[in-house]
Amino acid sequence: MDTLNFYQILIFLFQGFVVAFLILLLFRLRTVIGLGLLFTSLGLFQFIQVFMASTLYFEISDVIVISPGSSVLFSATLFAVLLIYIKEDATTARNLIYSLVIANVVLSFLLLSFRMNIEGAYNYNPFDVSTEFFYTNIFVLIVGTGILYIDALLIIYLYEYISKYTSNLFLRILFTMILVLSFDAVFFTLGSFWYFKDIQKIIISGLVSKNIMAIVYSVLFTIYLKYFEKEDDQLNYINFKDIFHSLTYKQKFEVAEKAVQLTENRYHVLADLVPVGIFMTSSEGKTTFVNPKWCEISGLSNEDALINGWLKAVYPEDRKKLKQGWYTSSDKRETYDVEYRFLKSDNSITWVLGRVIPEYNEKQQIIGYVGTITDITDIKLYEQELNRLKEKAEESDRLKSAFLANMSHEIRTPMNGIMGLAELLDEPKLTGDEQQLYLDLIKESGARMLNIIRDIIDISRIAADQVTVDTQEVNINELTDYLFNLFKPQTDKKGIVLLLSNGLSSKDILINTDKEKLTTILTNLIKNAIKYTNEGGIEFGYQKDGNVLEFYVKDTGMGIAEDRQKAIFERFVQAEEDRYALEGAGIGLSIAKAYVEMLGGKIWLESKKEKGSTFYFTIPFLKKQNIITNKE
Repeated sequence: MDTLNFYQILIFLFQGFVVAFLILLLFRLRTVIGLGLLFTSLGLFQFIQVFMASTLYFEISDVIVISPGSSVLFSATLFAVLLIYIKEDATTARNLIYSLVIANVVLSFLLLSFRMNIEGAYNYNPFDVSTEFFYTNIFVLIVGTGILYIDALLIIYLYEYISKYTSNLFLRILFTMILVLSFDAVFFTLGSFWYFKDIQKIIISGLVSKNIMAIVYSVLFTIYLKYFEKEDDQLNYINFKDIFHSLTYKQKFEVAEKAVQLTENRYHVLADLVPVGIFMTSSEGKTTFVNPKWCEISGLSNEDALINGWLKAVYPEDRKKLKQGWYTSSDKRETYDVEYRFLKSDNSITWVLGRVIPEYNEKQQIIGYVGTITDITDIKLYEQELNRLKEKAEESDRLKSAFLANMSHEIRTPMNGIMGLAELLDEPKLTGDEQQLYLDLIKESGARMLNIIRDIIDISRIAADQVTVDTQEVNINELTDYLFNLFKPQTDKKGIVLLLSNGLSSKDILINTDKEKLTTILTNLIKNAIKYTNEGGIEFGYQKDGNVLEFYVKDTGMGIAEDRQKAIFERFVQAEEDRYALEGAGIGLSIAKAYVEMLGGKIWLESKKEKGSTFYFTIPFLKKQNIITNKE
């Protein structure tokens, strides 16, 4: 073979790319402009290639000539047939094939009639345009039309046959089109140019050029189908009789029956697999179908759910709302969304989100309803927990704001006292008694401020989990006596009685606990009692109850309302809402509660408004020998 004409080869390939791009672009836009423009373009290709197949051949070597019309346009037309067969329905593929065949037949008769015009009369040709086109060999066109129809049959048959042996889209397209175009090159040449001396050259040229275009188009069309048509490519398994032959009434009925059966089977499989409950009702709202997931969520069997049986599983308080909303939506012919509860036989509650939509017939009449239910119990519990935490956070934020305001008041009061009394001490004419009085008041204000600061530090350490328990041997009676003597002057000054009741004999008074924390607990409780008691008295003490010591602090003060009793152990909370009614930061009881729990006990109270309160707490009754035994 002599040197190839690469210039002509590049033009040949360029023409193939342009034609392929046009076909794919028009096919891509089919959802916008339809397939009419693509069909028109393919018909135009037939018109051009008819002329070029019998008139224009370009030599690229001594033994190979290329007809752009036959190799580029006709090959592209066959690829368009395969593309539509793969991605569209059988009817569209059949219409395209019949359209191309009819276009060729009509073109043949038109060319013949125009040639008769030219030969039978004088013609006026003002632009001196060549009329050679109308002398195209009509026989060649008729042979090409017949071969086109056979090619279309082979495309469908071969593609389905090859698809049974490979799932690779590129190989299916490539092998199909190589075989079809090779057939076309041989039999079109033998049918049209059988009397040519160089027919062998034409056959070889057709095989080479059309197989090159088969490879190029296969690559381009496969890339398009893989990356631009996102739908999965499915094997059609349609034999060509389904496309080119009409079905009898019996065949149509059998096909429809099989399609209905397949649809119904798929419907039941999907209904069984979906993770939501599905139900269907008649137009009157009577339940006609529920899937297994619906039964699982509601706790009812399939039989019990039918007609109106499903209402038995609905939580009693939700039934009226559910039925009312159902009838309202039915009247308005609209979708109905609702949250409600199922009450199961084990008394457990399941929250569901239900949705119902009307089902219409071809006359837009409601023939029933289709609905779903989704288990949202976890979501509802999560929402409730979020709301609880939100309310707690808002309350905590409110209490902290009140606490900061109260702290400002609590710290400023003793500070003002200290600063004011310090200025009075500067007076030069003070007597000794006056100086002592001022000093005592300064000490009192300082002690009050020290207590506030100590409480703030304690609650901060507790919140940061930096408090440890330091267990040591403690003489419990000695500790209570100390506290009695410490607070006796305060109660005497206020005019109330202070009583102490110890519950252990001298041989059992030594226990192991954290002395500092026990002292803080009792101190906070006694101080609280003194603060809120204006008449009567206060009694504190303890008694042994099994393996615990039960302490109590009883007062005849203002008492605590029942709705406030749980809250007062929270931080920054006082018995009264009026934060400035009495001095104090509102954190003493929360410190006492935290320390009691650290020591392994619990704390509670009994109180009635205006009749006093009694606070109780327990700690383990541990003696030294108990600890040694436990360690051993």
